[in-house]
Amino acid sequence: MAVTQRLGIAQQPGLALTPGMRQSLQILAMPPLDLAQVIAREAGSNPFLRVTPPSRGGLSAYDIALETVAARPSLGEGLRRQLGQMSLPGDVHAVAIYLTGALRDDGYLDATDAELIEETGQPAELVAEAIAALQRCEPAGVGARDLAECLALQLADKGVAPDLAAQVVAHLDLFAQDDWTALSRRLGVPVTEVKALDAALRSVSPHPVDGGETSAMPLVPDLVVDRGPDGGLAVRLAEGVMPALRLDSALLARVPDVHDPFVAAARARAEALIRAVGQRGETLLRIGGRLVADQHLFFTRGPENLAPLSRRKLADELGLHPSTLGRAVAGKVLMSGGALYPLSLFFPSGLPAGRGGRVSSHAVKIAIRRMVEHEPATTPLSDAAIRARLNADGIDITRRCVAKYRESMRIPSSFERRRRARDHKGPAADHGLKG
Repeated sequence: MAVTQRLGIAQQPGLALTPGMRQSLQILAMPPLDLAQVIAREAGSNPFLRVTPPSRGGLSAYDIALETVAARPSLGEGLRRQLGQMSLPGDVHAVAIYLTGALRDDGYLDATDAELIEETGQPAELVAEAIAALQRCEPAGVGARDLAECLALQLADKGVAPDLAAQVVAHLDLFAQDDWTALSRRLGVPVTEVKALDAALRSVSPHPVDGGETSAMPLVPDLVVDRGPDGGLAVRLAEGVMPALRLDSALLARVPDVHDPFVAAARARAEALIRAVGQRGETLLRIGGRLVADQHLFFTRGPENLAPLSRRKLADELGLHPSTLGRAVAGKVLMSGGALYPLSLFFPSGLPAGRGGRVSSHAVKIAIRRMVEHEPATTPLSDAAIRARLNADGIDITRRCVAKYRESMRIPSSFERRRRARDHKGPAADHGLKG
């Protein structure tokens, strides 16, 4: 049987990522200050974009952006600049630019390969090339999908061969035990090189982007939750934060030739930005409305009543793609009762509780902190004792998990708390709690 090749045309359904879609997703991912900077830059070069600063008193995101427009660029801006300096095929560059809007605040790429292929409508090989291009950017580790990949990327940036870096992170347990002989055998390198790899491993970070790098920037809320006289809750976009945008129709009417390439391009950019900013506000309002409904007890009774909530569940409720929800949540802040809360706070993991229920990890952390704050200074609670108390309250948690939560809140071990209490001497001894 002869095999012949034929060329044919077929239709295949798929989602093509248009420039307008890319811009809308990038705008959705931007915190208020980054968005205000984008608006300020476009307004400075586009005569057809009319920007009305917020009328409310005090500094708005737009005011701050005008003062800091030349300051250190945001993570997304820095990555897009680096990608622009690479020699990438056009379609790979477009997808890589799109990926900069899919990153979490800490630089991880939350979307799976399958989700990215579905969103962009591009083949797996092209998406993989775009991810690889993103991961060649600084800071090292950006675009990693998990901790192992993050550490491997950072080791490779320090000069470790990629294959060896992958083997190193696969044997973290042996590095933790300082088992140089076993590591030398597993990795196929001398013990002296194993120790050098251990030093390199200790110098990398579990997060590509240090949250402290942006801690000096002011927090600007996108959403506000108000409580009415009847106790009902309502969510709205924060006033006095973002400027109002509109097309300058009067100026367009005076243009002799509306088909002039410069005029047409400037008008299209202004309309696209206005549309993307409007869609961003609508999406955030929808998310805020669902958060108020799903986390009602948090807003009415306090943070210890935060309920477990997955991003996928909320995305399904809103009819959004999980990665789209992730972009909308990243870097956004909600104000309620005069306090500011990052939207990411409302998606804590859950632990089994009594009678088949679940309790959020955030609520468990609050319980642990309160136990430590009220423990006897000279006989602090061990992690095992804290676990026993939580178990008695119906919360199924391991001692290892208690230790992880305690360390995440920068609470020292019971041994260290006892030592500090002994050094300070007296019932008012400092427990050493930080933050």
